[in-house]
Amino acid sequence: MTKTASTLLLTALLAAGLAGCSAAGSSASPNPSASASANRQQLLSLGQEWVQCLRDHGLTRMPDAQLSQDGYLQFVPQRDYNWKEDLGKHRSIIDACQPIEDRYPPNAFRPKQQYTADDLRKLAEYAKCVRANGLPAFPDPNKEGEFDLSGTALANGVPGQLRDQADQACKSIWSGDVKITGMTGGKK
Repeated sequence: MTKTASTLLLTALLAAGLAGCSAAGSSASPNPSASASANRQQLLSLGQEWVQCLRDHGLTRMPDAQLSQDGYLQFVPQRDYNWKEDLGKHRSIIDACQPIEDRYPPNAFRPKQQYTADDLRKLAEYAKCVRANGLPAFPDPNKEGEFDLSGTALANGVPGQLRDQADQACKSIWSGDVKITGMTGGKK
């Protein structure tokens, strides 16, 4: 082989290798892409594997893995069961299933909603309104925009009629999602 032919062969091999590297790098974007969408079934399968691991280690009420309409992995609880709170109490289960969780791609889950300072101000106003309209133990939101009922008189459940009454009275302040955590019971 001549020096010119080997230089051309080396150049072609390097170009092919670099093209392969850039194509592989582009699939790791934080947002789902066409190629990532093609792998959503694999993501669902991985989610199901993780759920089975959690169940095998004692978290028997863990909901099934599902894909949202826009292709993100989700675990929708049934009957007011807070699986995240339950799982947080069992470090050994988390550790046992961590190798599966570590295999999730960066775009497996919907990015968390980011609240602006104005949103948090409105949520605080909403909480004040809810307290004034029948639920005096309702807390202020945390920095994630969630209302943590842990340690309040509402932790064992929010009376449905009072919650509906407060929601109706306060919807002009905040009409978006109201995320509540730390509740061990359901609506009463």
